Amino acid sequence: MKNIKKLNLSIIVITSMLSIIYLFFGEHEVGLYKNLIIISIIPVMLLPYIINCFIKNKINEEIILIYLVFIFFAHFLGTILNFYYKIKIYDKLMHGISGIMSSILAVVILAKTKSIKNNTLWMKILFIISITLTIASMWEFFEFTCDNIFRKDAQRVMLTGVDDTMLDMIYAFFASIIFSIFYIIEEKLKLKLLITKFIEKIS
Repeated sequence: MKNIKKLNLSIIVITSMLSIIYLFFGEHEVGLYKNLIIISIIPVMLLPYIINCFIKNKINEEIILIYLVFIFFAHFLGTILNFYYKIKIYDKLMHGISGIMSSILAVVILAKTKSIKNNTLWMKILFIISITLTIASMWEFFEFTCDNIFRKDAQRVMLTGVDDTMLDMIYAFFASIIFSIFYIIEEKLKLKLLITKFIEKIS
């Protein structure tokens, strides 16, 4: 656990330093919008530790590691270094992974609230998919709000209409469905594989 915490803190420090260096010396769009995106990675990466200050059941270091790796690829590489625009498939890949991440979050909520044992399998699957769709839609709400405040087009409305927004949500949804299918298989066949082992560990 201590080694994982050290790794997490190293990821935060290194990514924060790289972001600050890029802010001052990198070739990027000059303006408040881009500067806020770059600086915001610091509080975003610290978010799990901030949340832990206010909750009784702490987010464990393994979950934080998964979160930090995702933030590095989605926020630092995707948004700050513009991989979303430089690599065509990168955006959809990250939204697919976000569907898996939100499914994991749903499982964590179920385990921490003891609901993992008190509900039927299909109720748990419904909860997992609902959490994924909620997070996906809230993210699109956030992008829409930022686009209107800063007069930007992160949702690519000018280029694709609603296609980009809807596809982002669909990719997250299908990733959650795939996660749920594996969970159903493990439960029905009484297999202790990745998901069930993870549930046992966090429970």
